[in-house]
Amino acid sequence: MSSTAMETPLASALELVNSAIRSLREAQQASQPDAEKINAAQRALELASNLLSRLDPYLDECSSKGPPALRDLIDETDKHDWKGAYERKEVSFRVHPGWSAGGYEGSFIAMVARSIKARRVLEVGMFTGTTTLCVADALPEDGKIVALEMDAYFKQLSEPFFARAGVSERVDVRIGAAVDQIKGMVRDNEQPFDLIFIDADKTGYHDYYETIIGSGLLAKGGVLLVDNTLYKGLPFTPDLDKASPELLGRLQINQEYGTALRKFNQHVAQDQRVEASILPIRDGVTWIVQRQEE
Repeated sequence: MSSTAMETPLASALELVNSAIRSLREAQQASQPDAEKINAAQRALELASNLLSRLDPYLDECSSKGPPALRDLIDETDKHDWKGAYERKEVSFRVHPGWSAGGYEGSFIAMVARSIKARRVLEVGMFTGTTTLCVADALPEDGKIVALEMDAYFKQLSEPFFARAGVSERVDVRIGAAVDQIKGMVRDNEQPFDLIFIDADKTGYHDYYETIIGSGLLAKGGVLLVDNTLYKGLPFTPDLDKASPELLGRLQINQEYGTALRKFNQHVAQDQRVEASILPIRDGVTWIVQRQEE
């Protein structure tokens, strides 16, 4: 089925863009400047831009909001002096507030936790803890989310918001390299997790996945969610890196991430141990379950 046959917002935007391209080509081929065709192309592109720019805000508006403290944490993430934190060496890498999963995705993952009645959750890559807070709020009183993060700075920033939401007792933040911590959990036969969410270094996804799948760390019937699997469109549109340097700068594209995620997606799709589906939520979330032996 062609993409234009699908009834989705992106298909509508695609048809508008294609209409603009056709109008511009016809204007170029005309013997004289064709203002009508150029204006038609401009109108179509403006409509496509409006459609796409309104999608994420609309999803936020019409979805569950999460606990009240979540909004405060998102605001702090947006306004925080990340440049200063990096220059003071309080964080080991340059930070962009857009890395936060935000309220919409955090609430979705919390809803997954509720739906499968999760009691133990593992989060690989916490950042400022927006997803951590949402999931902790969704867990039963004796539930626990173990969040792995490289820098202690993020733990210190998030803890007051966990306390404000009344979920501190359900959150266990562990500092250190994620892959080492995951391997340590497997080695120590740590109790399996009902839900695992990966949102960390994209080049490490393959190692995280392979360590988790088949190791017993994911409980029988558990769900593995992997974030950013549509990373800015690069996994399925690798020639995006041929755009102008100015545009690439605005997109903040990391070609290494795009390549790693393209390989990761192909690996998961071909892995007979699991069933998987990529959901077009924000930058892509892959839902993975292990096949059960008959």
